[in-house]
Amino acid sequence: MGLLEVLCTRCSRRQAVYLRRHSGERLCLGCLYRSIVKEIKRAFSTVGRVGPGLRVGVLVPETLALEGALLLKLLSDVEERYSGLAIAVACGDLPEDYLAVVRRYSKDVVPCHGLGGPEVACVRLPGDLDWLRLDLLAVPVTLDDLLECFLHSLVYEHEVRSVRNCVELQRLKVFTPLYRVPRVDLTAYAFLAGILDEVSCTKVVKPPDAVGRLVSEISIKHPELLFRFLYGAFSGEGLETGVLGRGSGDS
Repeated sequence: MGLLEVLCTRCSRRQAVYLRRHSGERLCLGCLYRSIVKEIKRAFSTVGRVGPGLRVGVLVPETLALEGALLLKLLSDVEERYSGLAIAVACGDLPEDYLAVVRRYSKDVVPCHGLGGPEVACVRLPGDLDWLRLDLLAVPVTLDDLLECFLHSLVYEHEVRSVRNCVELQRLKVFTPLYRVPRVDLTAYAFLAGILDEVSCTKVVKPPDAVGRLVSEISIKHPELLFRFLYGAFSGEGLETGVLGRGSGDS
């Protein structure tokens, strides 16, 4: 072992490659991966219906193409104990390099038939999901996206609006498996795992507005504030689970 090599603070065996600023941990790639997968499994445990034969879809919007592709990749491991690969629901004009990653980690890629449904964490859902006969639909929003959604409603709509991280549309449950994962953790995993080498991020990343720039700065410089928001939301200040009818708008 070299003199300057720092070991992972979780496993104490492999070289640390990532400093997680909000916790102070120095993680190897394996421990970073397992920490993200743990949050996905936690989210699965909250939606109830899991087991063989479960039909799971992942929404891959054009504006969240990287997050959607990564969620499919991570779910391809988690889903082995349930029903195999998920179905990708592609929305918008996804670049071919992203579609290649999406196809690799999904059972099938189906087009989105319009975004006329309700919102989950400021992401508009497809208007008609019945034809897919899904049991679960995963939306790839991160902890940063939840905070950005909350602040958008506060700044631009001048109201404190609840941010849904899970809704139920009759028989379909829509949930956000990455809502406890900071975007920087997910991006670091994509970089360290070599996935960023396969895609062109600049093609799908929209320029952030003032709120987006603020959240990015918080995430990088003061990541502990993201978790203060999360814990505050769970205590009843903004995050909720909603129950909606199919095709209905926000309640």
